[in-house]
Amino acid sequence: MRTIILVTYDISPYRGSEASVSWNYVSKMKEHHKLIVLYGRGKEEIEKYLEAHQMPNVRFINIPYVSLHGSGLLLDIKYNLNYRRWHCQTYLKAKELVNNEHVDIIHYLNPIGFKEPGYCWKIKDVPYVWGPIQGVENRPIALFPALSFKGKINALVRRVVHNGMLWCLPRVRKALKRADAVFAATPNTVKQLKHIHHKDAIYLPENGILKMERTEPITMNDTLNLIWVGSVDERKALGILISALGKVKHNNWHLNVLGDGPLRGKCEALADELGISERITFHGKVDREQVQLVFAQSHIHVISSLGEATTTVLWEAFSRAIPTLTLDHCGMAGVVSSECGVKIPIHSYHQVVNDMAFAIDNLMEHPDNVERLSQGTIECAKKFMWANRIALYDKIYDEISKKYQYNEDFNS
Repeated sequence: MRTIILVTYDISPYRGSEASVSWNYVSKMKEHHKLIVLYGRGKEEIEKYLEAHQMPNVRFINIPYVSLHGSGLLLDIKYNLNYRRWHCQTYLKAKELVNNEHVDIIHYLNPIGFKEPGYCWKIKDVPYVWGPIQGVENRPIALFPALSFKGKINALVRRVVHNGMLWCLPRVRKALKRADAVFAATPNTVKQLKHIHHKDAIYLPENGILKMERTEPITMNDTLNLIWVGSVDERKALGILISALGKVKHNNWHLNVLGDGPLRGKCEALADELGISERITFHGKVDREQVQLVFAQSHIHVISSLGEATTTVLWEAFSRAIPTLTLDHCGMAGVVSSECGVKIPIHSYHQVVNDMAFAIDNLMEHPDNVERLSQGTIECAKKFMWANRIALYDKIYDEISKKYQYNEDFNS
């Protein structure tokens, strides 16, 4: 049983996204290792959980992070400076721990963004692991018609700035060079790290499946129930799906939209303009229990995002044997296959809308394909179960630890 310092900015047993990535790691890896968790956000949630639950082999150490308020460029600058300050404090705490007790591994887990590598990589004589991290997943230029004018400008600026950062930031380069192992959250990140920094990375989506909620394939009868989950904003691009549904020939479908956001009104207006509003239910932001109820009635999960790593909701769908219809990029490109879903290639906006409409029509014309893909989802899910992630982490920990043991034996 190793002692691992886990560096994670955000962690919570109650929230999704980055916080759930960290929590799932802790809840599963604690059975195999002693964990010292250095974290920033989630203090009240962790304390609430520990009041009712025992977590042997886990020590939580909060490195306070001061929340900021406001908006605009000034807030972004303040946030980045404050976040870097948090990493400095985390580094000092990790260094103190390494100096005063035995530590086998330092693992910087999240956030998955590459832009802030922190400082724990500076600690010598302890194996250092980074990731899964995400490189630059640019918004496809072919799908710029889905963006507002401001969204197009932001996407172009992001393309220039973020790509430049991946190439040029000195601490990113140093941290990657120092890391004994790097996990990459998307296939594209693996390619970028190899091409730009000559670093071999191990492909591993940032999260995985805790358990299968359904182990029998889904069957479709009369109506194809689609589910879309997320923030109704430009990045998630719900408008692409609604535009596609406006071109679908058959009427035996229904879409449940779970989530809220600044573009909800615009998406509702688009559905009304296309004459399909009666077949779309906008639930708004709902609690987790309601999400599960809608998932239980769904046949196909749809992702229309312009940029993601590997969205947590994809694992929700997998765990319920629900196939996914997605754009063929980002993290989805490495997880969804023809056995467990439908991937739409990206060549142009109209091609994507038309291909998505064709795929939905095809599923209604051949309902047996829903059952076939659902069975494939059950099989594909086995690769992404947390038990396999534990085995991979332990394999890498073993390999890099042996190098350090060899060096100690050689120098003694």
